[in-house]
Amino acid sequence: MSSEALEALLQWGTSSGVIIPEELKFVYTDVKGIICLCEKDVDNPSIKIPPEIVISRSLPMKFFRLDRSTENINGWLKLFLAKLKFDRDNDTIVDDVHVNKKFKPYLDALPSRLNSPLIWNPSELKRLSSTNLGNSIREKLANIIKEWLDLVTSSNIFDLKKVGDDVKIFHILDELTDEALYEQILKRTELQTPVIWYSFSAFLWSHLILTSRAFPEYVLNKNCPENSIVLLPIIDLLNHDYRSKVKWYPEDGWFCYEKIGTVTHSQELSNNYGGKGNEELLSGYGFVLEDNIFDSVALKTKLPLDVISSILKMEPALKLPLLSDYTTFAFENKVFNQKGKEHARNVADYVDGVTYFITNNEQSLEPLLDLFTYLSKTEEESLHDIRARFEGIQMLRNALQSKLKGVIQPPVTDEPYLIDPYRRYCADIYTKSQRQILKGAVTSLKKLEKTMLSENKHRLVTMNKILKSDSAFIDTELPSLFNNEDDEEVVFESTYDLLVLWILLKVRTNSFPTKYNWVGQQYVNFKKTPYISDDSRAFHTQYFEKQDDVDLEQVNHAIQFVVANSFTRVSTTSAETIIVRK
Repeated sequence: MSSEALEALLQWGTSSGVIIPEELKFVYTDVKGIICLCEKDVDNPSIKIPPEIVISRSLPMKFFRLDRSTENINGWLKLFLAKLKFDRDNDTIVDDVHVNKKFKPYLDALPSRLNSPLIWNPSELKRLSSTNLGNSIREKLANIIKEWLDLVTSSNIFDLKKVGDDVKIFHILDELTDEALYEQILKRTELQTPVIWYSFSAFLWSHLILTSRAFPEYVLNKNCPENSIVLLPIIDLLNHDYRSKVKWYPEDGWFCYEKIGTVTHSQELSNNYGGKGNEELLSGYGFVLEDNIFDSVALKTKLPLDVISSILKMEPALKLPLLSDYTTFAFENKVFNQKGKEHARNVADYVDGVTYFITNNEQSLEPLLDLFTYLSKTEEESLHDIRARFEGIQMLRNALQSKLKGVIQPPVTDEPYLIDPYRRYCADIYTKSQRQILKGAVTSLKKLEKTMLSENKHRLVTMNKILKSDSAFIDTELPSLFNNEDDEEVVFESTYDLLVLWILLKVRTNSFPTKYNWVGQQYVNFKKTPYISDDSRAFHTQYFEKQDDVDLEQVNHAIQFVVANSFTRVSTTSAETIIVRK
């Protein structure tokens, strides 16, 4: 925005009735763009916006002649904003008012450049290729283009022949390269040169404007439709600061912004978008914050629907969040029923998976760890059984390490498109923070595991402990088991295999060491299963194919016992199976 456009906007606002204290001054800076400065100390400064300049759903409803039952009123608002912006040569008249002329100063002051990754060029987008955000760009675009297509095909006021190429894009989106998609669609949005005001390029521009600047209508009207949004000129110039204490409230139809407390001389007056991580800020607003205390990493887990159903019915303490449980854009709030209560969860809510957000706060791991513990437990165990907890820690740690391994910052190479320095900065800050959060989460799980191992060492049996307390197992019993191997060396592949063999031998000879008699008792109480697993068959073939005195059922029972009563601790160099006392 030029200084001339800013001045014209402020003059328009004043003439329209906007109330701005004389101590506040909007100025342009090279670093942050438009900021609002206090020229002297001000207590609880406020800005008030009259209803006449609020851009709300009433305008598209009247212009497009929509009724109150119309779905996706926010989509129609996007089309209406595109009409105002990209159809300047033709009047847009509502209630005998030339709306495009009325809002010209505001339209002229809207950003000439948007920084959402949805419209980054392919070289810029490559900087996000290993991240959640980068991997979700196509899906987000697909949802937006479907929204646009549903709108323009629902009314005969649009000539689909004039947007035929955009319609084709919808049907071949998955086949397009990043380069083709950028050149055919996204570049027009970025340069703000759509072929016609109801093209997808124009609609995408409106979507990005509303995503980054809209306010929820309920701050003005408690009886508005769910998730309805408005644009508030002047107020939307204020930058975000999560430390800023502000309140929004209606006053006789006016929108009122108030900063709580004293703003000192030369201090910036800021708004507060809420506690948002860099993924949300970059995707929706086009900027990131270094050392963002609200930053997070999304981890999506797709579960069978029968498992989801079981959790919802039998494990109410387990948290299965929806995306609406997390702060998002102004027009994507939680879905409530008419009494203001959150709607009941059902299996259909989780068809696409369950998404958890991990932060630098260790407590953010607890719901995830509870879920992985649930997935690790046997039917006889509860969420409080330490064996299931240990295995849950391992499963979650493996998932996080796999995700961490995939998040990389690509090397700087010659690219076909120029990479904007600010966008590179945003991508690098975002990616760096994602890695830091994942590393911190893995470290937290390692620390938790170490603490639990120390606290429960009297309840754990490892191969090292067996070698110290049961020398006969290695010295005589194990060799005697394989004394018919024609002097062939028997190779034991893991501590898991050795534990199975230990159980087999101890049960056969009833010779558990006194301190591990509880293992024998646990084995006696373990229910036999009639099913012979493939693992048991493979184990029996590997070790006892030439043996007649160790039958498959014995091996199967020992293996099932070890599986149900142990967990495997994996490190970078080894894997150790550990039996747990119930």
